[in-house]
Amino acid sequence: MGRRRSRCMNDKRASLGKYFDGRVVTLILLVAAIIVLMSMLLPGKFFTASNFSGIFTSLAFDLLLSCGMTVVLILGGVDLSVGAVVAFSGILSTTLLQKGLPLVPSVLAALAAGAAVGCVNGVLVARAGLAPFIATLGTNSIVRGACYVATSGYLISGLPESFTNISRASLFGVPMMILISLLCAAVLAVCLFKLSLFKQMFLIGTSPSTALLSGIPAARLKIVGYGISGLFAGLTGVLMSSRYGMGFAGYAVGFESRAIAAAVIGGAVMAGGEGNMVGTMLGVMVVAIVNNAFIMLNGPAEAQYAISGVMLITALVVDRIKGTRKRKERV
Repeated sequence: MGRRRSRCMNDKRASLGKYFDGRVVTLILLVAAIIVLMSMLLPGKFFTASNFSGIFTSLAFDLLLSCGMTVVLILGGVDLSVGAVVAFSGILSTTLLQKGLPLVPSVLAALAAGAAVGCVNGVLVARAGLAPFIATLGTNSIVRGACYVATSGYLISGLPESFTNISRASLFGVPMMILISLLCAAVLAVCLFKLSLFKQMFLIGTSPSTALLSGIPAARLKIVGYGISGLFAGLTGVLMSSRYGMGFAGYAVGFESRAIAAAVIGGAVMAGGEGNMVGTMLGVMVVAIVNNAFIMLNGPAEAQYAISGVMLITALVVDRIKGTRKRKERV
């Protein structure tokens, strides 16, 4: 009985170790260090309720996209179409609302459309054998182009208050869009931690040949993984359109690089087989706080994309160095 309990405790510690590893601890310390440094540089300006409200509001979109991206990265893929799917889902939901469709069907249609685009990406990668980079880049161009054709570049406004309240309303003083993004991230974290389906995704990303020999339906799970990424992008599109009170074909341009950067900083690797939601959430926070700090230090807002790119390349270089060391240790 004692041995069984001890073994159970060891298994729990090992499972928790996947979430609270060295990377997570490092990110927590990094976030704390940046906050302390900026509070010293900008006393009374950075460490304020209004500034952190703005930070958390801005990272709500990135958190949803990064969570979906983490699932795809675990599978050994990448999704460059999420930004276009955000715009597409926002345009679809706002257009249906303008035509008189009720709120719930309009939102569900947008979520389904986002998931459908993700599944198409999965089919192109898993069934057609296209490289994830090429397949999702092509989908990005098609969907983004369709958005501009459908709207002719105009904004879709005049939306009902019930729709704009999805993001603008608050609960206990916390905006609903933040609560929704945190809830979705928490649910996905539990799924990755508990469900065997997601555990199989880790094996697919780590060793596709082993997954195949184990009888795991790799193609089907890749389609599911890309579908999840599309679903989260669709939800982001609904929340973004609700937040700004309009649908727009230019939403979320370049957001895919920020999602990849946050996921990789949080512990996911481009080769697949690694990643967790705790690390991703911290990675999103690092990117958001660094961007906010840069702007508060009078840096141009447009440079956020360059900052995300620098952070992504730095994280990839660090992971490559670590991977090389691990291979040498095995030899």
